[in-house]
Amino acid sequence: MLLAGRQEVECSRALRVGLVFLSCMFAFLSGCSRIHPARSGKGFNLLLVTIDTVRADHIGVYGYHSAETPTLDRLAASGVRLADVSSPVPLTAPAHASILTGLLPPRHGVRNNGAEGLAPTTRTLATRLAAAGYRTGSFVGAFVLDHRFGFANGFARFDDEIPFDPNAGLEAERPGRVVVDRALAWLDEPSEKPFFAWVHLYDAHAPYKPPEPYRTRFRGALYDGEIAEVDHQVGRLLEWLERSGHAATTVVAVAGDHGEALGEHGELTHGLLLYQGCLHVPVILSAPGLLPSGSVVTRPVSLVDLAPTLGGVLAVPFEDATRLHLDGRDLSPSLLAGNEPEAEDVYAESHYAEVFGWSPLAALRRGPLKYIAAPEPELYDLARDPSETNNLLPARSADAGALAARLEVVSKSTTTAPAAAVGGETLARLESLGYIGGGATAGAASSRKDPKSMMPLFRDFETAHRAIIEGKLDVARNELERLVAKEPANPAFIAQLAEACRQTGDYPRAVALNRQAIALSPGDRNFRYNLAATLLLAHQVDEAIVALNTAIALDPLRAESHSALGIALSLKGDFEGGREQLVKAAELDPHDPRIMNNLGDILRELKRYDEAEPAYRKAIQLDPRFPAPWEGLGTLEIMRNRPSLALPDFEHALELAPNFRRGVLDRALAEELSGNRLAAIADYKTFLARAAADPNLAKQRQMAEQALARLEAGPPNS
Repeated sequence: MLLAGRQEVECSRALRVGLVFLSCMFAFLSGCSRIHPARSGKGFNLLLVTIDTVRADHIGVYGYHSAETPTLDRLAASGVRLADVSSPVPLTAPAHASILTGLLPPRHGVRNNGAEGLAPTTRTLATRLAAAGYRTGSFVGAFVLDHRFGFANGFARFDDEIPFDPNAGLEAERPGRVVVDRALAWLDEPSEKPFFAWVHLYDAHAPYKPPEPYRTRFRGALYDGEIAEVDHQVGRLLEWLERSGHAATTVVAVAGDHGEALGEHGELTHGLLLYQGCLHVPVILSAPGLLPSGSVVTRPVSLVDLAPTLGGVLAVPFEDATRLHLDGRDLSPSLLAGNEPEAEDVYAESHYAEVFGWSPLAALRRGPLKYIAAPEPELYDLARDPSETNNLLPARSADAGALAARLEVVSKSTTTAPAAAVGGETLARLESLGYIGGGATAGAASSRKDPKSMMPLFRDFETAHRAIIEGKLDVARNELERLVAKEPANPAFIAQLAEACRQTGDYPRAVALNRQAIALSPGDRNFRYNLAATLLLAHQVDEAIVALNTAIALDPLRAESHSALGIALSLKGDFEGGREQLVKAAELDPHDPRIMNNLGDILRELKRYDEAEPAYRKAIQLDPRFPAPWEGLGTLEIMRNRPSLALPDFEHALELAPNFRRGVLDRALAEELSGNRLAAIADYKTFLARAAADPNLAKQRQMAEQALARLEAGPPNS
């Protein structure tokens, strides 16, 4: 039922007698002015805001009385609220791939975060609107939607700059206020074209750390505080539409990508299971003069319907010929007319469990019935059991069989997406968001464990994983050792334990564990790369080169592998070979400042100073907070015999990273060469104190000790 609050009036009699003036007056006086054919949305702007990890039942207009979501509530009052929308997958990257393409995950091929990317040839809402003359810009809040995963397709501006913080590790997200600042700056740029702006707000994702005043206001409900902050940022965008005069000609769509379990069914966050807490998302559409105000669509629909529907509202239709099975459909004819759309089955899946060697899940909903295909299948009547606590199987096996047969048809429409280029930094950024990358473990799904039965172990794994991110390495390692003992064939547990060992400096154990993970999952590109990177850290350079060549043979497009091979070759004295690999890495990923910095280092060693300097400056341009290229510029000045010019560069590096020990040593050398004896002595002493317990800095300590002895033996006033 569509609840529109309209008054319908019979006007046809006046029209039949041709009394045009009187009929119009009658229509006006009786409220018929509110019923008129929808004018075309052709040429309207589009503002699409995706609000990550927001479950529908934590929004005020969806019935949550504790919510502070005035912006979303007002937007719903001015447009259409879709009350029962399901995400096709409870993971950010696959869900957004469906939002942008109108295709189910089996069709666009993105099944997990960081494992695959949209193919460059995939048509998206952005590619279609760009072809129709739109100015396109995207502003994302998390690395999981980075350009390297194919989400930049069709966007002339794709802002995914998430800076590297040397003091806090790999930072993989940025606050919604920063994302909105970037979006508003782009929107303010003059243009005669209609715009399509996609703004992605990641704030509600765990860990829940809302800014003030919401941190205090929602002290006991921080997740709701994050949603309140998201609502505030959506409000800033809508205020700009009013202020700029674009509100009357802009279609606004706000959509969640997936929800959050919040402990339901034993799941703390999302990704593994397919219950409604993680699938039911808010979707609100507003288009002045086009969509009826205050309408509520109650029929179940899918998030995959959003892109075709927006295309329909904007008169940029998606071709029906591309639609297979349960791919997205254009709901705009129904919405514009104030009607409920036709009933359709709703599909969902999660392949995240495959990373752990467990069974993937798929679900199909038909009206109130929802079937979950799993080693222990489930059937629920959501109308009577919205919490999904009463499994109707085996009593209603006939209903389950019909839904299972439809799922089988959908599964046969699978597309293989290109593997994403996922290397060391990429994996670390994804893992800092709480996502574990990796490929599926070999074995038939039917023979694997049911994810819902593995939730106690998964919760323990999440705890250990969070401990690694927070630097509590001993806690993480002890917990992971226990998990591996319980599940010795679980490649994700083993790989995470290897990471904990690597970070604690236990390289032999980390190498052995990486080899064990590879034995369990030989085709996993990430495990191959992790082995090679750990061998390099362990100074087993020859073995690292062999492992890196194997990793590159499996995935020649991974920039980090070429970068690591370049470093390994330079350590063997093959600087030219190293340069070639780093040039290749920079071609594959021109946005990575670490690759440009490494290239600068090798060019400096080759005494190609005029080429090294622009490489360092490019790295700084890509990430102004990255200290290493500033240190590289200072070292370059020392090699040019201009130590006094090196000092400002070293100072800048240390301002960015006060605990950057190598920077302190470099500054000491520059002070010594510049004749600043006392300053050099102080810096050498500082370095020695900070590096005393690090075996990897033994050579540098020896150099500092010799320099300090030399300076202290010199004239006292020099």
